[in-house]
Amino acid sequence: MSIKEAIEIRNELLDRMVDDFREVYIAAAVAENGDKDAPKIVRAILDEIGIEDGAIGEFYFNPSSDEDEIQIFNALLTMTEDIPEDNLPVLYEAMSYINFVLPVGCFAYDKDHNFLIFKLSVSMSISFDKEVVYSLMDTAVGNASSIVDTYMDVLVNVANGKVSIDEVMGILGGRRE
Repeated sequence: MSIKEAIEIRNELLDRMVDDFREVYIAAAVAENGDKDAPKIVRAILDEIGIEDGAIGEFYFNPSSDEDEIQIFNALLTMTEDIPEDNLPVLYEAMSYINFVLPVGCFAYDKDHNFLIFKLSVSMSISFDKEVVYSLMDTAVGNASSIVDTYMDVLVNVANGKVSIDEVMGILGGRRE
């Protein structure tokens, strides 16, 4: 299969993802940016994640060239914005402890936009069958959502200065040396 064919199939699968989100009453759409050559991005409001505001999910494949034998699928969840700069050192420390125990993906701080994010990426061969690709996409979205649901509230509270690093360590079942 050529990369062009793989991209067409993956774009169809992203449309299917929108339909599947909507079927379970999750607001979702393909982001329109006016550039027909830009990668297709599915955006979804995941308001059932965490206690308060939920997260915004963006799901997309990295751009690929004709030489690529794999494509990278990304699940990027934005949890909060406008983090006070004074809280960043503790947030970085909390994220490093949490990232260490995660099986996949990582939490990060997007300094350009002042967002707390989680990103999980999965490599997929361009030769994978359509249903295998969709299954991997679905698993990535599920894993990312589950991890964010587990740790989002504590990290948002760290970002807002409401939870200390010692409390984070208590939640993780460890202690700080």
